[in-house]
Amino acid sequence: MIRLSFAASFALVLLASCRSNNQIALPAAGTPGIVLKTEQVAEHKYGKVTFPAGLYQPEAVSEIGTYYAAPGKVSTGGVMRGGKEHGGLFIARGSEQQFLWIGQPAYQLMEAPKTVLGQWGVETPLLYSLRSPVSITKAGTSSR
Repeated sequence: MIRLSFAASFALVLLASCRSNNQIALPAAGTPGIVLKTEQVAEHKYGKVTFPAGLYQPEAVSEIGTYYAAPGKVSTGGVMRGGKEHGGLFIARGSEQQFLWIGQPAYQLMEAPKTVLGQWGVETPLLYSLRSPVSITKAGTSSR
């Protein structure tokens, strides 16, 4: 009985720890995207990423920033999924700090209400701080 109780308690603690305090939501209608005029390569702590050129649409928002989805898969060079991932650029609010993000936030936000664990919150995408920013423009503005 003690073993079962310990195992159940451990499982609940593990599930609760998986929930992020950085809650995400779908962006408001009309939230502008960002544009990469050319394909760009950036470095992060674990390697390099290639961002495709094009319009990056806002896929999710949090209290700390916006997740902009790449127009195609980002190339991470990893062995999983042929080194191509769904992701894009995360731009922190009130900062020019940029991050590579990898995940499926919009899908998770749409599916979460249908699942028991989804009621606890949606897992936020993985973030990797870029060592130097890529050149972006807000949709309809000049380069920054």
